[in-house]
Amino acid sequence: MGSRASLGDSDVDSDHGETTVSMRLRSQINNSATNETQTQAKKTGQSRRKKTAPIRRDVRFLREVRHLQMRTDFMIPRLPFSRLVREIITQHSTIVCKVTAAAFEALQTATEMYVGQRLQDAYMLTLHRKCVTLQVKDMKLIHILRID
Repeated sequence: MGSRASLGDSDVDSDHGETTVSMRLRSQINNSATNETQTQAKKTGQSRRKKTAPIRRDVRFLREVRHLQMRTDFMIPRLPFSRLVREIITQHSTIVCKVTAAAFEALQTATEMYVGQRLQDAYMLTLHRKCVTLQVKDMKLIHILRID
């Protein structure tokens, strides 16, 4: 077992045989060397780390699409969706009714599938126009072409 003898600033650890004073001096030397290189880099206009090239927008977009497609949870948060469903129910019904969690989950799954399919179809029309940005006219055309 290693015992520590209390000798003030120069505590000695008998396991390692190294004083804490020398460790402090080493850390101060390393910090001052780091600060010197940082100031030299600032003077010359160079940074310490190599800057990464910015990611192109289309690559970032495709990466985000892949990430969202791999998700298994809901895209619409549950609480706002349940509030919306309850609001629609109260607008169209005079009877107070309770909805189970399984019914909310089924409604949300169906809604997200429907909206996702609509957006996919509209974006296919956008690509057919040889454009990248989804516009309102694409959504209107999907509404006309699609008979649900």
